[in-house]
Amino acid sequence: MLELKIEEKRVVLKEKLPLKEINLFCKQFLAMLQAGVHITKALEICIESCGDKGMKVSLNQIYAALMNGYSFSEAMDETNVFPRLLVSMIACGEASGNMCGSLKEVIMHFEQQLEMHSKIKKALIYPMIVVGAVVIVTIILMIKVIPNFMLLLTETGAEIPRTTQIVIAVSEFFVKYGIEIGIALCVCLTIGYLFAKSKQGKVILDSLSLKLPIIGCLNKKIITVNFANTMSMLIAAGVPILQAMEMTKKVIKNNVMQNELENAIHYLHQGSSLHNALQGGSVCPSMLIQMIYIGEEIGEVDEMLRKIGMYFKEEVDAQMMQCIILIEPTLTLILAVLIGGMMLAIMQPIFSAATAII
Repeated sequence: MLELKIEEKRVVLKEKLPLKEINLFCKQFLAMLQAGVHITKALEICIESCGDKGMKVSLNQIYAALMNGYSFSEAMDETNVFPRLLVSMIACGEASGNMCGSLKEVIMHFEQQLEMHSKIKKALIYPMIVVGAVVIVTIILMIKVIPNFMLLLTETGAEIPRTTQIVIAVSEFFVKYGIEIGIALCVCLTIGYLFAKSKQGKVILDSLSLKLPIIGCLNKKIITVNFANTMSMLIAAGVPILQAMEMTKKVIKNNVMQNELENAIHYLHQGSSLHNALQGGSVCPSMLIQMIYIGEEIGEVDEMLRKIGMYFKEEVDAQMMQCIILIEPTLTLILAVLIGGMMLAIMQPIFSAATAII
């Protein structure tokens, strides 16, 4: 097992680099190493071809550190903008003499993460567009369309149904207090944003994200995939279990899972096995723990984690597809009922008046 000697840096945190840019750099760097290019020369080429300003600055810092005698992993760690996972895998590659193999593993891991993020974004795009359209159309109807129809209704002298009266009352409220509503909405959104960014807010929202129907189950599976894939890669690279757990805890973004991993790390320090340390949590599924137990028995924990990661990734893909299939018609129906209901309430007295005249 390889003991990593990379220490935590007590420096001011900089803005982290986008994962997409980091993965692109890793691919370019790996291609040059495989072609036999020396590390410093490969880094020079990457700096020259880099299009991202933040990445170029960081690569220049790495290059300067290399010239001062740092190893590549130490130089990368000095910048404090690259993921700890990447730094550790490069350190493993340096220690084992297989830098290319370590880079291949981390590139595959980043590809999986980017693919997952892309699928989640695609699943959210349609609902966000529909919700935005509903809000915009509703505002236009309430502020512009309905007041004009009110004038027409007043001229016809037609009897106004209860539903139409409610819609008109809501429209009058929007017209009269539109500015106040806008200000209140901005204040609420600002408070909500600040709360979501606060430590307590993140804990509450992370806990809620695991308890919501359908979404909670999906989030647990996504966390399981990230945990299994990260641990599998680190253990296969020769990182000790305790250090692998520490690194994985930083990769997982959910506070509930982070706390459970912290408890597991405590039990590991006391000599517990990995599967026993993970028991009792609310996020890790029993199948994951059982597969880890089997891996510990046969000495292939990394392979069992890889398999469970693949299994839950397929589960996540299938569930996300089901959600997309259900979301589209549901939101379309809601849009039709909401907008159609308002238009019907507006047009009903006009049709009644026209029928009476005929």
